[in-house]
Amino acid sequence: MKRPLYCSTGALVGRVNGYDFRGAMKILRSLYEEERIRGLELMMLPAYYENRAAVTEAVRQSGVPSPVIHCDKEIGTMLSDAGALTDSGHEEEARALSEEAFRLFRLNCSFAEDLGIPRMVIHLWGGRTSDSHIARNVGALPDLTETAAAHGLRLLIENVPSSAGDPLSNWKRVLPFLGNGGLIFDSRFGKLHEQIRETLTDPAVTPRIEHVHVSDFGGGYREFSALRPILHPGEGKIDFPALAGLLDGMGYAGSVTLESPVMGENGWDVPKLRRTLSYLGSLL
Repeated sequence: MKRPLYCSTGALVGRVNGYDFRGAMKILRSLYEEERIRGLELMMLPAYYENRAAVTEAVRQSGVPSPVIHCDKEIGTMLSDAGALTDSGHEEEARALSEEAFRLFRLNCSFAEDLGIPRMVIHLWGGRTSDSHIARNVGALPDLTETAAAHGLRLLIENVPSSAGDPLSNWKRVLPFLGNGGLIFDSRFGKLHEQIRETLTDPAVTPRIEHVHVSDFGGGYREFSALRPILHPGEGKIDFPALAGLLDGMGYAGSVTLESPVMGENGWDVPKLRRTLSYLGSLL
């Protein structure tokens, strides 16, 4: 089954190359022209807030479709920390942190609206606090969904690492509040929790999965320290042919984004990126 394959800008833009989004867009344009990808997933980074006009213009000028935006990951961390502060009695600090999280979230939504992007991946929890106060994270979802909808966006909740519970159980807590949103499955996070097969065969969640992130993982069960560096398919322990079979088994026809980075101090390893995209294109 041929599925739309995208590449995350996070694979090409980071601190190590001075957030060179213009150079990254040129590479993505070439990959698009070669028909290796059908679009890009814009990974929001804090460095973009002060360069909004330049970043959006670079994306537009690239001519590469942008069907998905990945919300700033720190927003989920802030929501988690606000929940912890509330439950420990620091309500004023919690309120300030939650307000800042929503301020940044509105900025992310406005960014997406400028580019006409219809879907946003969000980490609903994160950081050291993670899902230890998950009820408060889930409680924020209706307001997040309403805010996103005002900007023409639908939210996709990712199976991000969970220190207290596990991503699949957290997804099931999210479902009653998901509204018109969807779920996005990340292969690396699935392997971290040894939940790839369990998740992709669970009838409660599979109908809502509409996007997939792909990268490899070389660690063991809940070995959080092994989440970085982010590996390319074939460099870690994930059985990608088996993963493809599971996607086929659930009749998955949604999109797939490669997140494995190819940037370094000496530039981009574009040949490696092409090889990985070719592999995924033939497999998925």
